[in-house]
Amino acid sequence: MTESKTDILIIGGGPAGMMTGITAAQFSPHKKVLVLRPETDAVIPCGIPYIFGTLGGTEEDLAGRAPLLAAGGQIQIGKVASIDRAAHTATLENGDLIHWERLVLATGAENFIPPIPGTQLEGVFSIHKDYDYLDQLFNTLIPKIKKLAIIGGGFIGVEFADEIRKRGIEVHIVEMLPHLMQAAFDLDACTAVEKQLQSHGVHIHTGCKVEALLAGDGQRVAQVQIAGQSSLAVDAVLIAIGTRPQVDLAKAMGLTLSRSGGIWVDAFQRSREDPHIFAVGDCAHKQDFFTRKASHAMIASQAAAEGRIAGMNLYGLRQLRTNAGSVSVYASEIDGLAFGVAGLTQHQAEQEGFPILIGEAQLPDHHPASMPGTTDILCRVIFAADSLQILGGQVLGGATTGELVNTIGLAIQMHATAPDLVSMQFGSQPRLTPSLHPLVAATGNALQKHYVLLHPCVEDSQ
Repeated sequence: MTESKTDILIIGGGPAGMMTGITAAQFSPHKKVLVLRPETDAVIPCGIPYIFGTLGGTEEDLAGRAPLLAAGGQIQIGKVASIDRAAHTATLENGDLIHWERLVLATGAENFIPPIPGTQLEGVFSIHKDYDYLDQLFNTLIPKIKKLAIIGGGFIGVEFADEIRKRGIEVHIVEMLPHLMQAAFDLDACTAVEKQLQSHGVHIHTGCKVEALLAGDGQRVAQVQIAGQSSLAVDAVLIAIGTRPQVDLAKAMGLTLSRSGGIWVDAFQRSREDPHIFAVGDCAHKQDFFTRKASHAMIASQAAAEGRIAGMNLYGLRQLRTNAGSVSVYASEIDGLAFGVAGLTQHQAEQEGFPILIGEAQLPDHHPASMPGTTDILCRVIFAADSLQILGGQVLGGATTGELVNTIGLAIQMHATAPDLVSMQFGSQPRLTPSLHPLVAATGNALQKHYVLLHPCVEDSQ
């Protein structure tokens, strides 16, 4: 057993933990920063589906250590067995003891496995953020598969389906909701994604509930039993329904958990019991930016933002950035069709009871439209009808979709209004941008609807 000391101990080396470490090292350069993680090689979470198609291997999705090390942080491989809050110590599974001044829990999430029979069968798997596990999937299981069923039609299910079909594998997505991606997008975007997948041979089964996974000879999965339908014959099953916060350490420490399951934190990511203990990323509780309801979005961008907040505020509250709530900002792409969303969709805003104003614009993403690589981009923005504050936006288009969604996400966090956005100054370059920014155009469409009711056009009677 060895005994050591660090000023800042971060448990977990995902986006939240690493960003906390980088930020802490920058803002507290006189303090020793240690990231403790169980794996030697870490993967980039958002890149995991692409291991199995575009990237062609786990080695191509390794997360770099360089930014943390360059900032002055350190990495240690190990797993925590217990934490003594009073003594400010962490005991590792190998018996080593680490003393700390500040503790950051970045323990991530664990996959949710539904309580249906057969999930323990061979050939049934989920996606873990573990290099060795993913490498074994890539080299051992995936090459033997001819027909795969994916349970769950969210981002992971859709992205994995598109990547795995590139290997010549027959892919079926089984989703309980009427449409894929329905929890994140309005129906027109869901339909566009479904059509794009189907055009590449992916089979989609929506409105379907899986009752059981059935074995063939031995203990290997062979069929997916769907309620009211014939069983679907398969070679393997991916469960991609979602994740839950990994809070075992927090529970053992007696930290307060929210009703949604995450570690309760304040606007600076501090735990309720101890201002020296922080939580970031998937293990931390999240609230919606607009309603303050529990938010179950677990995305790397949010985790990294929380890491920056915690890293800046470990040794005194700095008003540079506080967590005002989670804004869901998503984007993905299937063979040239990109789709993204930020904030509330039209359906979500209406469900919450917001009176809304909607604007849309469809235009080429470069100018002139004959510029090589040009694609049409459809931008929809949602505003509160009374205050004209932006609530969300949805984009369908090409390569420019990601940055447009990020722009909408920033506008939401800055509490921008339609008059702010319609007069926004933006850079325009033929090969890089459209001549009219889609957000400005869509906002103009919304304001046109708004002002026509307030100031109807009156013809000159003379």
